[in-house]
This record gives sequence, structure tokens and C-alpha cells, in this order.
Amino acid sequence: MLKAMQDSHRQAPVKRARIVVPSRSDSLLSKVTEAVGGPLGRRTAPGIVDPGFFTVERVLVAMVVASAFVALLFKFHCREAGWTTPDQYSTTCWSGIPNSFVEHNLSVFFPFFSPGAGFDSPPLAGIIAGITAWLTAPAGTGALRQLAFFDLNAALLTVAWLATVVALARSMRRRPWDAAIVAASPLLLFAAFTGWDLWAGALVAVGLLLFARKRTFAAGAVLGLAAGFAPYALLVVVAMVLLSLRAGRLVRGLETVAAAAAAWLLPVLTILVSNAPAWTAYVSGGVNAQPSSSSLYGAWNLVASQLGLPRLEVPAANTLQAVLLAICVLLVAWLALGAARRPRVGQLAFLLVAAYTLTDKHAAPEQAVWLLPLLALAHPKWRAVLLWQVAAVLHFLALMLFLGRELGGVNAQHAIDMPYFVLAALLYGLATIAVVGLVVRDVLDPGFDVVRRAGADDPQGGVLEFADDVVLLPPAARRAVPPAPDDDAESSAVHG
Repeated sequence: MLKAMQDSHRQAPVKRARIVVPSRSDSLLSKVTEAVGGPLGRRTAPGIVDPGFFTVERVLVAMVVASAFVALLFKFHCREAGWTTPDQYSTTCWSGIPNSFVEHNLSVFFPFFSPGAGFDSPPLAGIIAGITAWLTAPAGTGALRQLAFFDLNAALLTVAWLATVVALARSMRRRPWDAAIVAASPLLLFAAFTGWDLWAGALVAVGLLLFARKRTFAAGAVLGLAAGFAPYALLVVVAMVLLSLRAGRLVRGLETVAAAAAAWLLPVLTILVSNAPAWTAYVSGGVNAQPSSSSLYGAWNLVASQLGLPRLEVPAANTLQAVLLAICVLLVAWLALGAARRPRVGQLAFLLVAAYTLTDKHAAPEQAVWLLPLLALAHPKWRAVLLWQVAAVLHFLALMLFLGRELGGVNAQHAIDMPYFVLAALLYGLATIAVVGLVVRDVLDPGFDVVRRAGADDPQGGVLEFADDVVLLPPAARRAVPPAPDDDAESSAVHG
């Protein structure tokens, strides 16, 4: 009898959950797929039936590998001819990675740790640059080693790209195909290998996955490491704390904050102990730097210089950035605590990071890499995401062609004038504001939020999911805990 019960237990089928099929649920993809036979059939059961070898994650991995290969082809001219001005701009194959190798003499100095060594990226990016430069020593000197340095970093960034996509797919539960927004991103074809930003994107995605699995301390530690590559990751922690406050789980939110602070401070304190002037130079360099051309303040200065208007000097730009960001954070905090239904973690994180990129004095087209994974969580609708990415790509290309004229004296056939660049930067800013508006609409009216259809609450919420609201601001009113999601209802919504 006992043996029969054990055999029966072993043979019990594993319950599978249906997954959302983009070709059915997304209006753009349902039309696009008509050319290859139309949306997936209504009688199929994705997620229920074993797909065999071609699981969602394996298909996503294949998409990343193919996209990374194409992204590398976009850098082909510079890999062949070298990263020289003006060619690297006129051919749009510029990358900050090989340029940093030369500018910071990485064949000799280790960023932040060698005496007299400086670096213009955050500490963990500098450490990765130093390690990869050391590993490429057998390539010799000069252009060959610079190429090896770029190729090694591109390979590691591809791994980070893969980690980002897999972590997103696993944190999205019944919507794993939303990770294809990142796996097959046209934006990343141009921006994936321009800097170390994908490291931050991967760590943020893993941190969100850990938070979704109720591992708040580990999530904070990973997000703190992400901040060592790009400071925006700390705003993701702010989003978690605001939602933890609303749900009465502030202690769990503070666990995340403590872990993030410790993980971020560890490399900083190591640098301060070993080479304090390097950290001082990095911080002062950021504070005293002129606004970038892609920022609000730099774009104003470009226009002002042509019209004879007063320029925004560095102190004024720093003050304006701080004021604008503070206002945006307060508005998002009000939304977190005042919306009728608690926003999702992905939504609030996207809004905070978008506010940072819009107000940042050092704004650059590559910062769109920060937003893309968060946008896939916040508003996974392909039409809006693709249009936003088109604006981001145009911004990147316009900057390359503008810098080609400014820095290299490229002729008009391979460059653009300042007004066209400013228009492209303005278009990208407006596109970002538009998707911010869509996310805010989804928060205020959850009926528009495709993630929350059929009873879903917050796939990345972890300890916050289906929790009572405790701390609320007007006009929010207390409401009952949302009902637990019903499998049959969600399946009907997916297939109906």
C-alpha cells in the first residue's frame, strides 16, 4: 500500500500555468504575425503543454545571441579601422569602451586604484574595465589590444544581456514573452556595446526577480551592486520602499535599503582606503562637468549660443537638476501613496528612473538602456515600446552625426547641424514623457494595465503582493485586499 501511494505521488502531474501569448494579446503583434500565418491558434495551450526543446527561455536566449551578433556588426567599421575621430562618429560605430581604454591609459593604470589613475564611470564599471584590460595584456599593445579589450567587454555585455532577459522572463510569471522586448530590441543593436550600462540592467533585473521571490535583503544587495555601475538603481530601491510603506511592510523595505547601502558602499570605501584622491576626482569631475549636449541644460546652451541668450552655467544646471528631480520624486511618491490601487514595483521604478534620465545633467542616449527593461515591466505593449525605441535610436544617431561635425569637421554629407540634433533630442524627451504618461494612466486606471488583467496584482511585488494598504494619501481610500488570482478566469482572459 505504501509503495503504491509513493508511486502515485511520483506520477502525479505537475500543474502548469498558462502563459500569455503576445501574438494574441498585443494588437500590433497580432497584425504583424498575419504575414506568417497569424496569431497562435486558440486551441493551443502554451504553458500547459510541454513545448519540448523550444522553451520560452531558450527562444529568448537565441534572440539575444542573434541580436548581439547584429549589434557587433554595427561596430564592424571601427573594429576594422579603429576608433578614430571623425570616422567613429560619421559611421556611428562609436563606443565609450575602447575610447576609455586609450583616454585612461588602461594598459598601464587600473581605474580608481593605481596612483594618479582616474575614470569617468562609476566604481564597478572602472573595476570591470581594469580587469578586462589586464586580461587583454597578451594581445600586445596599441590597436590590437584596444580591439581585444572591446571584444572581451562585448562578450561579457552579451552575457549581461542574456541575464537581463532571463531574469525578466522569470519575474514576469505568465508573461515571459514580454522579455522579448529586451531580447530583440532595436535600441540595443546600437547601444548595447557603447558602455557598461547593461551590467547595471542585468543586476537590476536580478534584483527585481529576488524581490519578487520575497528575498528582500538579497534584492537590496544586488541593487546596491547595480548602483556601482549606474546610480539609477538606487531609485529602484526607493520605489520598493515607497510601496513597502503603503503596504505596511516598511521593515522589509528597510532591509532592502540596508543591503543596498552596504553593497554600494563596499567598493566606494575600498577606493577611499586605497586611493582617496581618485574618488574625490571622480565626484568633483561629475559635479563640475558641463551639461551634456543631450541634457535639457546642454540643449538650452546650444540654442542660446545661436540666439545670443544667456547660458546655463554649471552651478545653475546643478541646482536646476536637483530641484527638478526632487519635484519628480515627490510627485511619484504621491502617486505611490495616493493612487486608488497600489502601483506595481515595475511601474514605480520606471517612473522614477525616467524622471532621473529626463532631468540628469549628464543625460546621454545610452541611458535609454536603463529604461528599456523597466519599460518592459511597466508597460509591455509593443507599439508604444517600439515607437519609443525608434526615438531613442534617432537620438543616438543624431548625436553621432552632430559630434562628427563638431569634433571632426565632417562634411555635410556625413553630419548634421545643431538644430537637427536638438530636435532629435527633443523628440526622444517627448517620447519618454509620452510613455511616462501611459504608465501613469495604467496606475490611475488599472483597467488599462495588461499585467493586471484577470486578477493579477504585481508579479514583482513579492511580500507586497495582495497586501492591505496601510499608509495612504488623498485621494486614495482604504480598500480590501484584492482577491487572489483565479486560474480559470485568467486562462479565459488569455484565450478569450
